[in-house]
Amino acid sequence: MPDTIETQTAAERAAAVHALKQDMVYAYHILDRAGQGSGIAGHLTARLPGAQSFWTHQWHQGFDEVAYDDLIESNLELETISGSGRANPTLHIHTRIYLARPDVTCIVHTHGINAVALGAIGKCLEPFWIYGAIFHEDVTLFDEFDGVVLGKAEGDRIAEALGRNRGILLKNHGLLVVADSVRMGCIGALTLERACEAQLKAMAAGTLQLMPDAAARQAKGFLLSKDTTDGRWGHLTRRLLRARPDLKRA
Repeated sequence: MPDTIETQTAAERAAAVHALKQDMVYAYHILDRAGQGSGIAGHLTARLPGAQSFWTHQWHQGFDEVAYDDLIESNLELETISGSGRANPTLHIHTRIYLARPDVTCIVHTHGINAVALGAIGKCLEPFWIYGAIFHEDVTLFDEFDGVVLGKAEGDRIAEALGRNRGILLKNHGLLVVADSVRMGCIGALTLERACEAQLKAMAAGTLQLMPDAAARQAKGFLLSKDTTDGRWGHLTRRLLRARPDLKRA
């Protein structure tokens, strides 16, 4: 378990913030290159364990534009406390989850087309594919839509619907994934969108044949292991940096 900010020295906190921001920059661009940029509407936020503030990109920026120095720190009232610029006004989706889930240090919300499509027909992800097993018994459908989330009350309802799950499909809206690291948040969002795509294709072709529960649990444990996560993240970042070596900050 990482140290909380209360137990870190100033130097340790600075190093932790540096590593967090570097992972965030990679994650923004990995998600954008996978088609989850969502224009200026997508969200990716992260915080240090125990923090009552979080880091995010600036409102009006797209994922494809984010550089290390663009990241700002915001409090849970969406007031900028470090860096220049302002946070997305719809980020109470995140603040209310951070308050409800001390275990969560990263939240990703995008408008992935396949997640939107599956949620729009009132369906949630089913355990039919090994790749999506990280969401076995860990994803739910939020079957409400009241427009753009601008207030805390809507954020509270989403946080309540999410519960202890890893992911949620927001009907008429998109996907949201929570994690204990930026790396797993990014991998989770990529996985959920891809699994939704596969499920839509399978449903169009016939009847889903679900995985046995024991097999789904076994696959989930393997896919969520640190070894597998580190391997997947390493592959994702190597691919990114071959195309965008400028994104790596010393």
